[in-house]
Amino acid sequence: QVRVLMHEVNHRSKNMLSLVLAVARQTAAKSPSDFIDRFEERIRSLADSQDLLVKSDWKSIQLEDLVRSQLAHFAGLVGDRIGLQGRSMAVTASAAQTLGMVFHELATNAGKYGALSNDAGRVDISWNLEHGETGEPRFTIAWIERGGPRVSAPSRRGFGSTIIDAMAETNLGGEVELDYAAAGVTWRLQCPAGRVLDGREPSHVEAAP
Repeated sequence: QVRVLMHEVNHRSKNMLSLVLAVARQTAAKSPSDFIDRFEERIRSLADSQDLLVKSDWKSIQLEDLVRSQLAHFAGLVGDRIGLQGRSMAVTASAAQTLGMVFHELATNAGKYGALSNDAGRVDISWNLEHGETGEPRFTIAWIERGGPRVSAPSRRGFGSTIIDAMAETNLGGEVELDYAAAGVTWRLQCPAGRVLDGREPSHVEAAP
């Protein structure tokens, strides 16, 4: 049992180091001027997700707990200017790492340029299970901003954009809609429920909120 455990720790450590290396390379390539600050923020985001997974014996974590961990800097706004809506769902360890980084980037951008950069903006975050075209359960989650400064699409594609778009699609086998509408950023993900939810999670579909 000890030998098996050591192999598992070694495997997970290598996976984490590979992820950290990828984050470092991409951050240095896209944001060389403020590499240390951006890299530190992203590693801290990973660490927050890791803490939740360790507390759950690396099995699964509640989605709402994951989202709240990435909104820690805005904890006082949750329930007021940040709305969370969705039933209890347990997400897998791999999905938690991806979603944690996505929400870190969305929250960072909202705090610097978006709905959380002024005193009037609002962010609504919701998640649900819905029927796909073939009837299979699909996991959906959305981040919708409004009331912030006028939005325009970034002039260049940075690593943050890659995380919330391409990485989310690749790691979760889903589709991302990212809209830089003038009224506020909208991000939506939908993917097979089995790519996100823990196998013990009930898969019945409820009406969208």
